[in-house]
Amino acid sequence: MKIQLTISLLVSDRIETLGRCLSSLKPLLRELDSELIVVYTGKEPETRKLAEQYTSHIIPFTWCNDFSKARNAGLNEAKGEWFLYLDDDEWFEDTEELIQFFKSGEYRQYQSADYIQRNYLDWEGISYSDAYVGRMCRRFQETRFVYPIHENLKPFPEPCKRFQAFVHHFGYIGKKDEEVQEKKSDRNLSLLIERLETETPSAHLYAQLAQEYAAIRKYDAAVRYCREGLELALKEDRRDSLEMWLQLELPRLISGNGDLKGALEEGESILSSLRLEEVGELNLAVMLAGFCWDLKEYERGLKYVLLYRKRLKYLRRHPEKADAQNGITVTFAGAERQAAELYIKGLFFASETGDYEITEKILSWIPWEDRVQMSAVYRSLEEWKRQYKAKAEEILGSYSRLTSDNFYVSLQKAYDAERQGWMPEAERFWELCAKECPEGFQEQLIRMAVKNGFSLKVLLEKMSPEAWDCCTQMLAEQLELPEQAGFYKRILPELSEYPLFRERLNQCFLERRLTRGMPEPSHLAALFSDYCESVIADAKMLYRGEVLEDPDSYLLPVKYKFAIIIKDALQLIEAGKFAECVPLLTKALHIYPQMSVAVSHLTRYLNERIKNPPQTVSEEFHALGGQVKQMLAGLMGGGQWEEAYGVTVRLMPLLPEDMEILRLKQKILRSGS
Repeated sequence: MKIQLTISLLVSDRIETLGRCLSSLKPLLRELDSELIVVYTGKEPETRKLAEQYTSHIIPFTWCNDFSKARNAGLNEAKGEWFLYLDDDEWFEDTEELIQFFKSGEYRQYQSADYIQRNYLDWEGISYSDAYVGRMCRRFQETRFVYPIHENLKPFPEPCKRFQAFVHHFGYIGKKDEEVQEKKSDRNLSLLIERLETETPSAHLYAQLAQEYAAIRKYDAAVRYCREGLELALKEDRRDSLEMWLQLELPRLISGNGDLKGALEEGESILSSLRLEEVGELNLAVMLAGFCWDLKEYERGLKYVLLYRKRLKYLRRHPEKADAQNGITVTFAGAERQAAELYIKGLFFASETGDYEITEKILSWIPWEDRVQMSAVYRSLEEWKRQYKAKAEEILGSYSRLTSDNFYVSLQKAYDAERQGWMPEAERFWELCAKECPEGFQEQLIRMAVKNGFSLKVLLEKMSPEAWDCCTQMLAEQLELPEQAGFYKRILPELSEYPLFRERLNQCFLERRLTRGMPEPSHLAALFSDYCESVIADAKMLYRGEVLEDPDSYLLPVKYKFAIIIKDALQLIEAGKFAECVPLLTKALHIYPQMSVAVSHLTRYLNERIKNPPQTVSEEFHALGGQVKQMLAGLMGGGQWEEAYGVTVRLMPLLPEDMEILRLKQKILRSGS
């Protein structure tokens, strides 16, 4: 007695697709002498519990950024003559071809096999690309996975069977890149060219030519005229605003041509000029730091952030110079308005160079009380925290020493207090932040409050339904599906006085499960039912009963109309009237196309039920199955593996949905092999 096929499944916590994946493997486990090995890298008990329904062979694996090591963990324990591996976010449409490959004995003619991976480009499953993947081969002693990413199974010997069977894979869905079209200005240069031919050239004329050519992105010509204008300006005894404009425009135009390194070198040369005034230095420091940012010249960039700080302090102490040196587009106020953005670049520069001493100083320079500047940079501050999360302790410690009452600073102080276990302090800073928190950060406050048991009242009292809807969308996107159930349970007491908020959050989580997850068909109806009940409860809070009695009323939201239709369809499904549901689903899809993915799942489920009506197994049969399983336990306990195997083979066609029999069969195969 031997195992024909080992199926090795790498499982994280993608429970939204794991159910479908495992369900698609059930025919292979039922029809073939096969075993399922799960290499488990996740942490959620719900995920593991689902996997344990299909196999008791679970290998815990601590993720180490090496796919080959994870795959080899399953391969090392395989006993099958052949080996098949896949991920928990893909599932077979139909495994009959693979089953017949083994049952017919055809597998003896081959050493490996390919099947199709269907990579979808949208959640509706309309657009996709097919690719053959080699995921199945005869297992030899030397068979191993190699390469940490894009791992390969070697050797992968010939001859290779090519199956038409395919797995669904939604993992590559991404947003399409937007085509950015330049808006070209129709500039008339004829007058300037005529003047150049008839007049004595001047710095002003060259500056105009440079500006016009730059507007139509002819940077070579723009650079040439800018240089010529600057040469003339430098010959004048008196420095003026035009000269300063040309000094700053030249490196900018060079960068427009894509030569960032040349632009940086040109700017540094201009910076060393004795004719460049303080306001010019201030503005040029901003520009050069930007070039360093793009060139990843971190130490160099930090130098210009520090120069900016030095010149800014000087000009604030000498406002008369700041006023006198202003000119054209190069002004003190313009450079000052870029302080927040530039200092945040400085945070990245300092972090890259490992200078966390200067990081704390830069944090203190940020104009936290300037709401206009700060509104544009909070996301960059969030990115800084994410990118250097290994230094979270130092970063949060630096925030904790700031004196600002800015809401974002208060939020970081709350995180720092939470990190150190100072919960009263964390709650105090949380409340300070909640009083002034703008949209976009309320989601973080809610998550922290739910995690630590803080009262949400101070936040919820200020939130509009629209703001709450935005927040719930962010929560649904950022919380993994396994987390959502626990989060919802913990937040429910806080929403007891806000039933509308409660239902909106519930709907959002359910929509995420229905449209971004891949629920098993048997769970679809229950999820849809919960969703419809929540939408209807929401509507009852907002509309009078007589309005709700007419679902077609223009006064009602489309989500409510959709829920009423789906509810009727679910009742027909429960009554076994599957064909009658199709027109209702078509109507629902037209009303609320945002749920097209979920409706398509339900439609496929209906088609399966129409083709394969559920077979009722009598209570007597279940009782008999229980007796047989007791007998199996006795045979296994006595080491009578051949006899036990024969019993499972005869019992499986009678109880095809009994998962315990599948698990017992695998255990018998492994123990008796």
